[in-house]
Amino acid sequence: MKRLLIAAPAALLFALGACSDEAPEDEGPLDTAANEETASVEDTEPVELDLADAAGACPYIDSDLLNSTTGEDFRFASGGPGEDAGEDAPAQLTCAVQTGEAAYPDLTLFIIGTEATVDVYEDELADGTSEVSGLGEAAYWVVHTEDTGAGPALEMGWYEGGTIFEMRYTTPAGTDAAAVEGLVDGFAQLAVGVSTAHAEAAG
Repeated sequence: MKRLLIAAPAALLFALGACSDEAPEDEGPLDTAANEETASVEDTEPVELDLADAAGACPYIDSDLLNSTTGEDFRFASGGPGEDAGEDAPAQLTCAVQTGEAAYPDLTLFIIGTEATVDVYEDELADGTSEVSGLGEAAYWVVHTEDTGAGPALEMGWYEGGTIFEMRYTTPAGTDAAAVEGLVDGFAQLAVGVSTAHAEAAG
């Protein structure tokens, strides 16, 4: 599915929808936040890694592990609180990381609060995803190979204690999809680190 320009990531819409008293119409599996492009307010200007110097979700990403897992040299990151969807919107953080050499590869991370239960989260997962063990209360991964102008993208999402995490690593055009699937274990380790850092920051 091609990326869409929308006002808020789909995971945010899911988080809001889960709080509604009205049952949503059945429109098929939800797109995940990592499939979307969204403008964010108050984003920081790109900064050279150390990711801790960037805002939003960036400080939760282990830059050394990211580089060693992908074999890339990510050097720039920007993050923020995401689109202002109003005072009733759940808390959300974003981060985008790039090498600075080209648009891809890149890594995006969304962290969004929700009142939905883990059962609701699991029910909303699209067909074709695979389970990730040892990550959160529920977790999945999937490699997207649709023609988006970039290469295959590894998407990994998980639910932990009322928070939805969604991470997407998009490769340059021409990258072998099998090679991207080979990164799942490394990104699972990266995701565990994100969850741990987020929990520690929350106290």
